[in-house]
Amino acid sequence: MVRRVGQAATVVLGAYLVACGPLQSTSNWLANESGPQEAIAQEVSENSSAVEFETCAAVEDWQRLSAEEQSKQLEKDPRYAMAIEGDSSKAASWERQVVSFTTYGLSARMEPVTLTGLWSVDAEMQNCYTPETTMAINAGDRAEAWLLNHQMKSLVWEGDRYVMTVEPTATGMQVVQFERSDELASLPLEVVNTNGESVDVTSGDWQ
Repeated sequence: MVRRVGQAATVVLGAYLVACGPLQSTSNWLANESGPQEAIAQEVSENSSAVEFETCAAVEDWQRLSAEEQSKQLEKDPRYAMAIEGDSSKAASWERQVVSFTTYGLSARMEPVTLTGLWSVDAEMQNCYTPETTMAINAGDRAEAWLLNHQMKSLVWEGDRYVMTVEPTATGMQVVQFERSDELASLPLEVVNTNGESVDVTSGDWQ
C-alpha cells in the first residue's frame, strides 16, 4: 500500500456536516515534494464515521488553460477531438469540478486527464499510481477523486454513501484517494462545498 503520513481531518457534526462556517485559506495544500498525506479517521456518531483519505497529488497554482491552448493540445491526438465531437458528456469534461474513479488503467486515465485540462500537471499525478495502489483500486478496495479548483476538507461515511466536503478555490487541483467501505459497482459519493452547496460528481471510469 502507499506510504502514508498522518494528517488530522476535522469532521463537523449534524447540521454543520456541510461545513457552513467561514472559508479557510489554501495554505494547507500538499506541497509537491512533501509526499502523500492522509486524514486520520475518527468516529463521529453512530451512523457517521470519518474516512481516511490521502492527498497523493496537489498543485496549488494549477488552473485550466485557455480554450485555444486546450484546442491545440487536443489536435496533437485526434482521438480526443473525435471523442468530444461524438459525446457531449466528454465535451463537458472541460468544466468538471470533481471526477471520481473506481478503476484504473493507463489509457483509461489519459482521456480524462486530457479532456479536463489536467494534462498540464500529468507528471505531478504519477506518484498516485504505484502498482500497489492501482491493484487496490481495481480490486474495489480503494477509490479516487480529482478535485479541480477545490480543496479537500473532510470525508465521512454516512451509512450508505460517502459525503465529501470541499472548499472552493480560485486555482488548484488535488488527487484524493481513500479506502472503500462499500462494495457497490458505482461509487456512492456526494460532494458539498463549505457554503453548503452541492457539487456535481462525474465518474471518470470507462463505461
